[in-house]
Amino acid sequence: MPHFEAVTSVRRPIAEVFDFLARPANLIELTLPEFNLRFVEGPERLSLGARAVLHARRYGFTQRLVSEVTAFETDRLIVDEQREGPFPKWVHTQLFEAISDGTRITDRIEFEAPSGMLGFLLTPESIVRELQELSVYRERRLQELLDGK
Repeated sequence: MPHFEAVTSVRRPIAEVFDFLARPANLIELTLPEFNLRFVEGPERLSLGARAVLHARRYGFTQRLVSEVTAFETDRLIVDEQREGPFPKWVHTQLFEAISDGTRITDRIEFEAPSGMLGFLLTPESIVRELQELSVYRERRLQELLDGK
């Protein structure tokens, strides 16, 4: 199964970083503008079983994305799985680790590429390339938003 992994370090305490990433509205700040991501509904802060609904517009397609938190350990772990959206499988795991100068976040994404017309655009290879771009942008934005405090 295709997957992607990225590691980011932020010079802020783990509790602060975890709290920032546990707030689904902050996802907008960490996503490339061309994804036109919009937070539609969900809790202010994630917890086990929480659902978040977002809309994204990419390649001329508008998608409703619904994710559910399937594992949640404060200051350690967030796992969310797509329940509605373009991917047959999308599992995003965020692991948090305290390091000497802040927090290390390891993001792991396991996915299956979509089928149909969207599958012609979103091959496993193109998805990994986009995730690499998103990861670079996300790391820069996290450092701007959190390290700058």
